[in-house]
Amino acid sequence: MSMKKNFLKYVIPSMIASLVTGIYTSIDGLFVGRSVGDAGIASISIAWPLAAIILAIGTGIGMGGAVNMSNHMGAEEKREAGKALGNTFTLMLIASAVLTVFILICAKPILRFLGAEGQVLEFAYGYVRVLGMGSVLQVLGAGVTPLLRNQNKAWIAMVLMMTNFVMDTVLSGVFVLVLGYGVTGAALATLIGQFIALVPSLFILFKKENRVPISNYYLKRKTVQNILKIAASPFALSLLPALTIAMINWRALAYGGTVALAAYAVVSYMLSVGQLLLQGVCDGSQPLISFYHGANNAHSVKQLKRWTYYTSITTGIVITIGIIALRNVIPTWFNVSAETAGVLLFAFPLCALSLPFYAFSRSTSAYFYAIKKARRASIMVYCEALIVLPICIFILPMFLKLNGVWTALTVVQVILSLGAIVFLKWHKSWTHFLSHPTENV
Repeated sequence: MSMKKNFLKYVIPSMIASLVTGIYTSIDGLFVGRSVGDAGIASISIAWPLAAIILAIGTGIGMGGAVNMSNHMGAEEKREAGKALGNTFTLMLIASAVLTVFILICAKPILRFLGAEGQVLEFAYGYVRVLGMGSVLQVLGAGVTPLLRNQNKAWIAMVLMMTNFVMDTVLSGVFVLVLGYGVTGAALATLIGQFIALVPSLFILFKKENRVPISNYYLKRKTVQNILKIAASPFALSLLPALTIAMINWRALAYGGTVALAAYAVVSYMLSVGQLLLQGVCDGSQPLISFYHGANNAHSVKQLKRWTYYTSITTGIVITIGIIALRNVIPTWFNVSAETAGVLLFAFPLCALSLPFYAFSRSTSAYFYAIKKARRASIMVYCEALIVLPICIFILPMFLKLNGVWTALTVVQVILSLGAIVFLKWHKSWTHFLSHPTENV
């Protein structure tokens, strides 16, 4: 099989699976909007940062384990690969237990801090409480997917994600629209869909020929450190959209009240679909880049890197054009008020322009953690969440009011893309220096 076909074999299923995730999340909001109205949509937006922590931890641990397994298999270290798999699974179980306790105790105070009150608080807490009680399904569901891809089962992972999507959609329709369970019904449908997809995932992952000794499930310090070191970047990548939502919610409430909050809820659904699709490109190419890096095949790594950038950026441009073209139609899907639809007319173009730049910055961070340069990837990711976004979201609305809130999303990604270029050039120069030391004497 040619390198390009192999690339597509991994990337296309990953993109489809990620797209499915974004769509079914948006469908929950669509059903809630039609059943409960603007308050329901706003409550999911307020609650989403807490819900996303669960998925981010599962994704981070799963990706950390998958990267380490790929590197060990590329180096033909099967025993160490088995340790990585067992320790990854144990870490996910421990994390899910901690998350359940944390959410049940801390959810309501955190939701109040995020701006929820009255009916929005009631809806948001009901949503988060259900997801928190099913944390184990969420963590394992998110973490098992990269592990399946790592075992050359990308298409199986995609089929199971599709199964999850279909079941979640059907059950959301029943629980929310037919039975009238509202936001809580949407959360319950999510958990049941995850369970139905998770059972065959675990069976395939741990079938007889892939089983590892019980001792591999006992946490090993070095193995855990390697997993968590790599996990830091994909964890933040998965959590960043939620952190963005939390900060944008805060500023939207300040400059536009409940209408702006409902508008951004719809915007976030559309952006999350695009962002997840772009992340799917990076997640799909990661096992291949990690494998060939572990095998010291620099030429193949370079090819895969180039295809990842081209695919993600092109996809980002297409999604941006689509969102702008449909900016008058999308509000009708969510049954929002006329005032909210008017705000969305300006919000969609300003926010959608962020996606091509998002594609570039995410491809760069994904490349760095795939070649075990996790520190550089982590710097990019955490600078976005802790420095660049807070500064932009604070300053720009001071001059542009509510439009400054939307513009901040694109400005952030432009800044990160410039930073990614600097990192890539720095990495290239040092790689050349280390490969040709005599040229620098």
